[in-house]
Amino acid sequence: MYSFLYLIILSLWYFSFYARKNFDLILSLNGNENYYFEPFLSLYVYNLFLESEFFHIISILNIVIIPFLTLMFLFKIYNYFIDSKYAFLFSLISISIFNESNFRDFLFKVISLDYMNFHSVNDFPLIFKLPFPSFSIVVFLLIFLTILRIVKFNNFKFILITTISSLYFYVNALDSLFILLLWFFYVINTLIKLNQLKYFFLYATLSLVLLSPGLFYSTIIQDEFYTQNNYYNLILYNFLPLILSLIFFYVKRIDLSQVWFKFKFIYLLLITEILINVIVYLKIFNIDLSILNKQIFQFMIHLIYYTPIVYYGAIKSRNYKFGTESNVLSKSLSNLIFSLIVKYKNIVFNFLIIFLLIYNLPLNFIYG
Repeated sequence: MYSFLYLIILSLWYFSFYARKNFDLILSLNGNENYYFEPFLSLYVYNLFLESEFFHIISILNIVIIPFLTLMFLFKIYNYFIDSKYAFLFSLISISIFNESNFRDFLFKVISLDYMNFHSVNDFPLIFKLPFPSFSIVVFLLIFLTILRIVKFNNFKFILITTISSLYFYVNALDSLFILLLWFFYVINTLIKLNQLKYFFLYATLSLVLLSPGLFYSTIIQDEFYTQNNYYNLILYNFLPLILSLIFFYVKRIDLSQVWFKFKFIYLLLITEILINVIVYLKIFNIDLSILNKQIFQFMIHLIYYTPIVYYGAIKSRNYKFGTESNVLSKSLSNLIFSLIVKYKNIVFNFLIIFLLIYNLPLNFIYG
């Protein structure tokens, strides 16, 4: 039901754009962009839209279809790790990102009964913007979901995914770093188990061949001023999930082999993001973190770090007799977390979903 309501809201957005004839707002490029590596495929799609005489009609792809597909792909990815209700909640939170505002501030406005004037006149969901992040995000999520759904080794399928993952470099070079890292991490882990590492050289060679034109025909432009680390994001999305994970390992008897089996991709992404922040902090290479934070970090990766917390928090504690998990503090903390995540799940879910849907309504955009 809630997904259908979100689809209706997206349709309202399209009709509001159509009524005001301002589809040009969703174009995210102004012609003066500098890229680390040229996103040839994204620019090709962008130009197709831009040069079309029916741009106002095909914009329904960017305003309705791609955002809805993104929501569905996010749900399937989150649901791989956690309960379906929390998966949908995380999905809607991930996609409810506006150009100039955020859901947290909206909730504060609701408390002060001033939410009707929250969004500025031309504020709208960031996922509408073409080609970044809309086109690049939906492709990233599709590849990630495909990797998660692999059941067994198949050489043809591995070649196909290697090809698609490598070509994604021409959609969004920065985001491709994460998809290629995830893919080859999975490949190596699988081939070691099967004692078939010889195939790795085939996939690595194929990927390198596909990446070579983009690497050789692009000019890496480094800004004179290094970007600053976002310490708010570091604490909230990197260190806090790690700290909470360690607390859970302390208060619950968690099998680390299960953590590896179920959440290895998540902790790989988390460690990678921390390393990127270290690289920027030490001025080894200047990566514009604000670009990443407006793309795949914001739309999935940051929230996915919290899925292990939700998963293990929803497991009821046993009556342990020995170990750190048997003491009074551990039991009390474990029971509290279980109550918040499981017993009050429906209340939390419905409350936040309703306000997220209200937040996504195009009220100011229509009446501004």
